[in-house]
Amino acid sequence: MITERQPENWRELQTEVARILAECGMQAEVEKTVILARDTADVDVVAVETVNGRTNTIFCECKLWKSSIPKNVIHGFRTVVEDGGANVGYVITSSGFQRGALAAADLTNLRLVTWPEFQAEFEATWIENHLRPEVMKRLDDLMELVEPLLPRAFNELSEPAKAKFLELRERYWELGTTAMMFTPYVKMFHPDLPDLPLRDRVSSDATGMPDALLDATDYGDFLDILIPFGEQAATELRAALHPEATPFSNSR
Repeated sequence: MITERQPENWRELQTEVARILAECGMQAEVEKTVILARDTADVDVVAVETVNGRTNTIFCECKLWKSSIPKNVIHGFRTVVEDGGANVGYVITSSGFQRGALAAADLTNLRLVTWPEFQAEFEATWIENHLRPEVMKRLDDLMELVEPLLPRAFNELSEPAKAKFLELRERYWELGTTAMMFTPYVKMFHPDLPDLPLRDRVSSDATGMPDALLDATDYGDFLDILIPFGEQAATELRAALHPEATPFSNSR
């Protein structure tokens, strides 16, 4: 699951749908006017992806309804998808679909899904195109600073400074090794991501990992906690490794 957060209204739902598709590597736009065969139509989310030189277009209709979606909604959206030249259309809802709606989408290029089902369809792509690269890009410093081989600059530190760096390194070691489990490197040996939550998978004295990170149950929320916390840990480690460095100042 990418996120267990439930959108509070249909605008938030379409924003979240667009965000996931964009993080999957697509060009996603919200509330886009598309040209049809004889008219125009406003589509909640339009996403375009290019795979092996071929362009695929996705239309999404977002319905945050309390009641099940009826067939007339599906008939109308099917026309928009067909006349707008989309490869596939998703109707995403917080509720279910009436039997007639399901029949209306049968043998068409429409996908009728709930919000969790939509996430499930794109989770693997989201992991490969966003989660793994984001951890690698944003937390590479952290993972390098906690690896077994001490950095060369460590030998130039005073004894008190060495002790401080080693203390921080010990505190954030498990955080760095956990981040490594979500990178493309580890995928070569362990193709599946660790199951969440991590609480029972790390040592009980993992002082460098916040409770929110250990208790996160979906990968999107986990990533939102991991990245800023990991960057802060890397900043502390770099400062301890280079205590003489001072921030650049433009003051005169």
